[in-house]
Amino acid sequence: ASPATEKPFPEPAANVTVPGASPATAEGPAAPEPEKLEQEEEGFLGVLSAWSDTAPASRLLEQARLDEAARKGKVRVSKQPAESSSRARPLKKTCIEEVRSRFPSSRAKTPPPESKRWSKEELELYFGSDGVLRPRTDPPPSGKEELAQEMRQASLTSTLLGKMRMQLAEDKISDPPSEYASLCQHLRCHSGDLSRLPVAEVVQIPRQKKVPPVLKAPLCIEARRGWKMRTWGMAFWSYECGEAPCQCFRSFPPSPEDSAKALEARADEFTKYVGVVRDMDPLCLEDSYLAYPRFFGAWSPFHAAKARKLWDQDWNSGRKLWAPPGFKDLSARWLEILCPAVGLDAVAETAALDQIQFGPPGAITRLHVANNSAHVWYAQTQGRRTFLLFAPQERSNLYAEQSEPAPATQEVRLCSPVDIFRQSQRHSRFRDSRAQIATLEPGETLIVPSGWWHSSVALEPFTTLTRRFWNRTNRQGMCEEIAHKSEVQDSGPEQRSRLASQLPWMREQIQQDDCSSDDD
Repeated sequence: ASPATEKPFPEPAANVTVPGASPATAEGPAAPEPEKLEQEEEGFLGVLSAWSDTAPASRLLEQARLDEAARKGKVRVSKQPAESSSRARPLKKTCIEEVRSRFPSSRAKTPPPESKRWSKEELELYFGSDGVLRPRTDPPPSGKEELAQEMRQASLTSTLLGKMRMQLAEDKISDPPSEYASLCQHLRCHSGDLSRLPVAEVVQIPRQKKVPPVLKAPLCIEARRGWKMRTWGMAFWSYECGEAPCQCFRSFPPSPEDSAKALEARADEFTKYVGVVRDMDPLCLEDSYLAYPRFFGAWSPFHAAKARKLWDQDWNSGRKLWAPPGFKDLSARWLEILCPAVGLDAVAETAALDQIQFGPPGAITRLHVANNSAHVWYAQTQGRRTFLLFAPQERSNLYAEQSEPAPATQEVRLCSPVDIFRQSQRHSRFRDSRAQIATLEPGETLIVPSGWWHSSVALEPFTTLTRRFWNRTNRQGMCEEIAHKSEVQDSGPEQRSRLASQLPWMREQIQQDDCSSDDD
C-alpha cells in the first residue's frame, strides 16, 4: 500500500481474534483468565500501536504494560506525581500574583483565564519562559485507551509523525535522547530559564542596529522595520513550496548515522507534524518524547521555481536584501571567480549557502562549529529560538571531536559531546567555560563569527533563514569549501588531479583580491 492509503493503526477484521483475547461462546464473551491478563493487554496495545513488538514507539503505551506487571509484583515502577491533586482546586488570585512577583523581568503577558486551573509549577514555567511554555488547552488523556485514541488521531493528522514513530521503533529506541532529557529536566528545575547553565559565567549577546566594520564577537541585529522576510514562517513555505522535499533529522547537525537515516518529507507535511507536536506536548515532557519526537527540518529550497524567484530578488540586490545592515559578504564574488576552475556552477553553489531551518518546540541543535571557517547568520522569521555560544578558546573545555564522514556528502563536522544542560564528571572541564546567550524574536538576526561554537533550543514552532558566508577575515576557508564541493560532485582521479593543480591558484586569487571597501 502507498503511504497515502496506509493506516497507522490497522484494525482487526470481525472474524479475526486479537492476540491474547479469549474466544467468545454462545452465551457471550468468556471472562479472561487471570494468567492471560498481561498477554491480552500486550495484544490489545500491540494492535493499537502496530509498530514493533520489541520496542514500543511510545513510552506512554509501554507504561500500561509496566503498571500491570508492577501490580503483580514483577517490576518495581517509580510513581509519578499525580497532577489531579494540584489541579483539583483553582489557584487563588493572590497565589498567581505571588508567583508573578518572583519573575520581575518576565515579558509574559497576563496569564489567560484558564491559568487558574494550572499547577503552581506550570505557572512558574509560564512566567520563567516569558510566556512561551504553557499547558495543553485540553486535559491530557487519563487512561491508556484515551491515550491510544489520541495517538491514533495524531497519526491520522500527520502521516509524517507515524513514520517518525516507526523509525524509532525499528531502531529499538526506548528513551529520549540524553540532551533532550536534560533540557526537559532543566526547564522544570529552573522554571524555563535557559541561561542557568552549569558553567562559570553566562552573559547576554549584545544587540545593535547594524553590523560593525570588523566582526570579532557574536552580535544580535535588532528587527528592521519593513523586513519582508519576517512573514516567511512555515505557513508561507507550505503555501509557496509545499510539495518540495525537505530533510528531517533526529539530531542536527546530523551525525553520520543520523544523516543516513534522515527522513524526507514534503514541506507541508512537516508543517502539519510541527502543529501536532505543539498542540499535544507544548511543555516538552520527557515521557512524551517517543509519542511526539522532536525532529529538525533543514531545507535549501531555492532551486525550486517559486523559491528561486525570491532568491533572485536577493541576488539582484547584491545579496543585501536578506542580510542585516552593514553586512560584509564576499562569498558570491569569490565563487564566481573560483568555481569555473573546478567545474562548479557559481550561482548554484551560492544558492546552496542559504538554508531554511524549522522545527517544533524543544528541537535542539548540537554544539558545533561551522565547517570551513565560515561565518553564519541566523535570521528568525517565526517563533522564538535560544542560541548558546562559546568562544573558540573554549575548545578544550568542550572536548571537541571530529565526526566520521557523512555517507552522502563526506562532510566531517567538529562537534562537542558535552551535554550543556547537565553537569557531568566525564566532562568536568565544562564547568570552567563561559557562555553567551541570545533568544531571537521574529525579525532579529544573530551573527556567529568563524570558529565560535553554537547550539540552539526552540521555544516555539520556529522558522529560521540562515546563511554561511566568507569575507576577508576568513577568506581561506572559501578555498576549502570549494574543494569539498568539488570532491562531492566528482571524486574520480581526474577531478582530484584537477583540484590539486588549481588549489594554489585559488588561494592566491583570494589572498590578492582587494575589492572596494563597499563590497568588503
